[in-house]
Amino acid sequence: MSEYVAVISLPTRAATYEEYSNLKNTADTYGVVSSAIVERNADGTYDIPETTDGTTGTGTLSGSLIGMLVGVLGGPVGMLLGMSVGTATGALVDASNLDDSDDVISLFAQQLPPGNNAIIVQTEEPTTDALDAQVARAGGRIARRPLDEVISELEAQQDAADAAAKAARKAAHEQKKQERHDKNEDRINALKAKFSRD
Repeated sequence: MSEYVAVISLPTRAATYEEYSNLKNTADTYGVVSSAIVERNADGTYDIPETTDGTTGTGTLSGSLIGMLVGVLGGPVGMLLGMSVGTATGALVDASNLDDSDDVISLFAQQLPPGNNAIIVQTEEPTTDALDAQVARAGGRIARRPLDEVISELEAQQDAADAAAKAARKAAHEQKKQERHDKNEDRINALKAKFSRD
């Protein structure tokens, strides 16, 4: 069995919901471990209106692989697949900056342009033929990557987010330190001026 994460794109939003329902009802046939409908809004944010675990909306799936992936797709520093991107577990990278890359996140972002929806699935498949054929019958496309590649990329994104957060905290600390120094200098100068008048 090979493990994958895949994005399934269909020609219409309605077709996406129909195929999602079909895959949910035949998960064992196609090796679907978990799945979610992901919608990318016109402003680039993401929502997950339906999942196989029954949780929906903003901030759901934050502990799942799909949830983390959505968070990363969603944008500025958060975490992989967190929901409505930026909230919940957040987002590590801006998907709009990834469209020309070869990485997993870029590939998935390309499959889900603003204003569209798609199905993200985690699978355990002896062969990819059955799911590929089902998606083709539904008029869709599938972009699939090995699960270990997706996990490695998510780990790298988290490391980058941690480093960025640490740098931001350091910069904020230095700025506050400088502001305190400047404020103290102003107070000292005010005292000097007051004592020189006395």
